[in-house]
Amino acid sequence: MYIVSSFNKRAACHRIGLQANGNHRRGSVASPTKQIHETRELNGRICDVYYQDFDAKLSFVVPIYNAAYTLEWALGSLFAQNCDGNVEIVCVDDGSTDDSREIVERFARDPRVMIVSHRENAGYGAAMNDGIATARGEWIGILEPDDYILPGMATKLMDAAVHHDCDIVKTPYIREVREHGTLRGDAPKEHLQCSYRHRINPRTEVFTITDPGVVHMLRHHPSIWSAIYRKGFLEENDIKFHEYPGAGWADNEFFYDTLLRGHIVYIDEPFYVYREETRQEEDAFARKNKTLPFDRWQLMADIIEHLGITDEGVLKSHISKGFTYFNGQYRSNGDDPQVLEAAHAMFDRMDPALVASEPKINPALKAQFAEYRGIPIKNSRLRFGMGLASEFAYRVRSNGLDYAIRCTREYL
Repeated sequence: MYIVSSFNKRAACHRIGLQANGNHRRGSVASPTKQIHETRELNGRICDVYYQDFDAKLSFVVPIYNAAYTLEWALGSLFAQNCDGNVEIVCVDDGSTDDSREIVERFARDPRVMIVSHRENAGYGAAMNDGIATARGEWIGILEPDDYILPGMATKLMDAAVHHDCDIVKTPYIREVREHGTLRGDAPKEHLQCSYRHRINPRTEVFTITDPGVVHMLRHHPSIWSAIYRKGFLEENDIKFHEYPGAGWADNEFFYDTLLRGHIVYIDEPFYVYREETRQEEDAFARKNKTLPFDRWQLMADIIEHLGITDEGVLKSHISKGFTYFNGQYRSNGDDPQVLEAAHAMFDRMDPALVASEPKINPALKAQFAEYRGIPIKNSRLRFGMGLASEFAYRVRSNGLDYAIRCTREYL
């Protein structure tokens, strides 16, 4: 089990010039030099861009909206990346009204930091698109301002990028879990492995998502930030974020657009620490956004169809993801008419034969699918039980017995 202990945090804090409470020490960034200010039109928006001359190989885009509480820790973790000093930090201030801008300007005394300023809030997707458009690095990384990365990420991933003809370098990540009522950035309850570490086993160093042994990464959280992307690859394929208001579920299409198109290298070592929402926060979001997961599932299905992908592994992974969405929304909302209508529209796009052959779908959910479609469907509880046992064993190995028991009880 990978643990980010409080001792490790204090040690990392010392290395990156942060105090234990996340405040940036004076003098830990470079003295200010001449900063250039330009007004640019980016993706149809007028933005103010502030930068200094800097030769970047890797650019991390940080989309920021009212993130002052955790922002210093996040940016400090980027300053801890060495990578021969070629890491650029593109801070996109998406109209923040708290102290985020002041924090960013303090860091921007260092030539590695570029500021892209939105004159009004445009949402996560817009911030990401404008950050990527202005980034000077050949490779793009992503850091959300309430998360952080561990030292060595930039060096390890760029080394893989340089030595392989690839578009994406992908890694697992660490889940930081907290108690309800605890703010992100405060003392976490535990750190856990993500659900695909040790499960991605490509037969070649560079692979595509339809190759054997790798499709499992599609089944889980769209962890777009535990990777770096060749900027030319994004531009050549016109891959951009959909620009929705706010930040909820804004990364799903980018997740599919990149992994379904790219040549990938996988390093089975986690560097990114993802601070999760609590169960109570997830439920509140689900009750407020009853159809959102299904809307995103439909758009991801559109990407699969547009790319002409017929690989059974990809299609079954997408179906499994849809049932995961349904289970979550049903748990939070019950027999809500909006949820059921959106779920049924999703069911209409699913191949019954693939649903029947997917052993990891809960039989109770398969029964609801079969009832709605009005068709008999093979529903083997034995295969489901065997899959559940296999999943239990994996969770014990990854995160311990207590965690495995909790997950199994919740799933059942």
